[in-house]
Amino acid sequence: MRALLLTALALAISALAMPATASAGNLRAGVGKADITPQTGYYLGGWTRADRTGQGQHTRLESRALVLERDGRKVALVQVDLFMVPGGMLKHLGDDLRTRGFSEQNILISASHTHSGPGGYANFPTLNTAAPSLETATDPFSFFGLLDPAPADRQLYTFLLKQISAAIQRADTDLSPAEAGWGSSTLPGITRNRSLEAHLANHGLDLEYGAGTEEQDPGGYLHTIDPEVSVLRVDKIVRRRVRGKRRQVRVPMGGWSNFANHGTVTKSTFEFYNADHHASAMRVFEDRIRKSAKVPRRQQIVNVYGTSNEGDQSAGLDRSGPAQSDYVGRVEAGAMLAAWRSARRAMSRTPALDTRWTRVCFCGQDVDGGKVADESQVGIPFLTGSEEERGPLFDVTQEHFEGRRAPAGADPHGRKIFPPGAGGGVPNGVPLMAVRVGNQMIVSLPGEGTKQVGARIKSAVDLAIQGSGVRKTVLSGLANEFVLYFTTPEEYEKQHYEGGNTHFGRLSSVLMQNEIAQLASTLAYGAPAPAPYPFDPTNGVVPNGVPYSSGSATGIATAQPAPSYGRLQHATFSWRGGPKGLDRPVDRAFVTAQRRQGRRWVRADSDLGLAMLWTVNDEGQHSVKWEIPLEAKPGRYRLLVTAKRYRLASRPFSVGFTRALRVFTVPAESGRVAVGLEYPGARRDIDLTHRPQYSRGGVVSFRVGNRTVRVKLRRGRFFSVRAPRGQSVTVPAGAARDRFGNRNGAALRLR
Repeated sequence: MRALLLTALALAISALAMPATASAGNLRAGVGKADITPQTGYYLGGWTRADRTGQGQHTRLESRALVLERDGRKVALVQVDLFMVPGGMLKHLGDDLRTRGFSEQNILISASHTHSGPGGYANFPTLNTAAPSLETATDPFSFFGLLDPAPADRQLYTFLLKQISAAIQRADTDLSPAEAGWGSSTLPGITRNRSLEAHLANHGLDLEYGAGTEEQDPGGYLHTIDPEVSVLRVDKIVRRRVRGKRRQVRVPMGGWSNFANHGTVTKSTFEFYNADHHASAMRVFEDRIRKSAKVPRRQQIVNVYGTSNEGDQSAGLDRSGPAQSDYVGRVEAGAMLAAWRSARRAMSRTPALDTRWTRVCFCGQDVDGGKVADESQVGIPFLTGSEEERGPLFDVTQEHFEGRRAPAGADPHGRKIFPPGAGGGVPNGVPLMAVRVGNQMIVSLPGEGTKQVGARIKSAVDLAIQGSGVRKTVLSGLANEFVLYFTTPEEYEKQHYEGGNTHFGRLSSVLMQNEIAQLASTLAYGAPAPAPYPFDPTNGVVPNGVPYSSGSATGIATAQPAPSYGRLQHATFSWRGGPKGLDRPVDRAFVTAQRRQGRRWVRADSDLGLAMLWTVNDEGQHSVKWEIPLEAKPGRYRLLVTAKRYRLASRPFSVGFTRALRVFTVPAESGRVAVGLEYPGARRDIDLTHRPQYSRGGVVSFRVGNRTVRVKLRRGRFFSVRAPRGQSVTVPAGAARDRFGNRNGAALRLR
């Protein structure tokens, strides 16, 4: 650390001697996105189980990009709805986009870490592992795949590469004069630390697995997580005629968001491609900005939301399924919107914009406390999975391996217990990147850092760049490469899931902390980045996979929707087409819910949103269900399939209000009675979207004695009426309505 401080001081002195730039140009920015949903059938990356494969699609998997350019410097900030980003793919992306001024050195990609996307596209085969299970025990290839992992699936690899490249190209094409600024908010209560005992080891506590509590942290619950939400807001500057005069107007384009939350709310039992809570966080954020700012459809809006130091932080410990993912994402979107709004005061057309990049190796170096490893090694806690959902071995034994460690150990791997001959297979050369935008700096981490690893890295960077004008550091996790976890030395020694999956030893996070801080200091003080370690991240993978086929030329209906549905019910339609989801077009809707309006059918929803699920089997039998929204307009609807090579419409069906509301009693003051209206709860892995627990606003018609008393609320939650002692009080069936017209199906007698 002393050497790092001396380096920073020298850089600061040299920076003072540098001449100021003669003229500074204004910022230009552009945004874009692309569909990266592949064919069905790949195992779900992240869960790494051979028996969990994508059998259809709930939400599209996408890549979103924000390109910034100023004074000849350009950077792409990108996210992908995948469980990881392989460094070789980043290298190929840079090569593909070279003519646009990009390389692997000015593209920052963070994976959302959804566990419901495809696996099998890593440049290094170990990261393509899928564990066998009871369901795959009769398939010998599932065991071969564990012992000898397959190389990257070239077709999948090439498809993902081309589509992520398309997102960046679209953002680059969208470049226009813009302004940018940082905002922040906090989001406590949605995540929890899943490895408390390991985290508490940072405070000197040595507790058995399961014995830790949040109260044992000196800072309480808030110190066990990272609640900060950071948003880089970007607005386009356009000239428009306003009140007869040409004026410059700000048009929101969205921004880049950062929050620490594992992509594990949707579990592997829901075997359909799904972007987890990120799907709602991004779409709700984008939709609300478009509506509130009245942004025209021709202007794309994106929320480039990857992840941060989410290694031991998750909203999925006590929430499961797509509807719960929707809830978590909506809460995140609210916090991101608050941060986005707060950035309004900090917007600038001339923000500082610069980058530094290098590559670092795990080569057995000495760091404070000992040596790092020069070869990756996985520990046995990996074999039984994490707290959100255990793995196939746990299914058999009902016993986890967290906290299993040797009585003593030596560096580099400490007390880790690992299977003989299981080392290697994870890249030991990793890229690091630092990006300055305005008065804040983004630094990358090529894996999953824990809460405390993130805190220590940011603290080290802040110390190394103090006095440079950079006020804050933001950590982008799972960025530009994936070498699994980074834990603090104290956490590592506990050998929970995260420590067992920290591949380069007890001190690997210390090396990252030092190298990231050094790189950040070169950026802050205008010095060259450290020379990169020579390493080929592609590992021989060539992006020459053949494109997916164009699917079936025809579709034949096999089952029609019911004649009518209520809101929150599932309208269904089935047809026979081609297998593997190859009929689905990329970047446009496959299934659309349309409502009859006069003589036309108009779009009401589609599989680009959050409320549809389509499946397909090996024979090409498709089925779709649309979860009818709580506020859907009553009327005639149909489901329209628009495949690559055929078009198929269902029979029309009617949609009306639901009678699923339940009236329940609540305490009231003397001489009164009161009720609330409750919606049916979402069922795990069946229902797709979040619905509120209670209605806010509506009308309840009480029957008090022989009178009907109507109580109307705009936003309130409880409906109260005067009821003299001795008089009967009931709410008849259908007499209670929410503000959308949905009703109670059963009567309630209060007296």
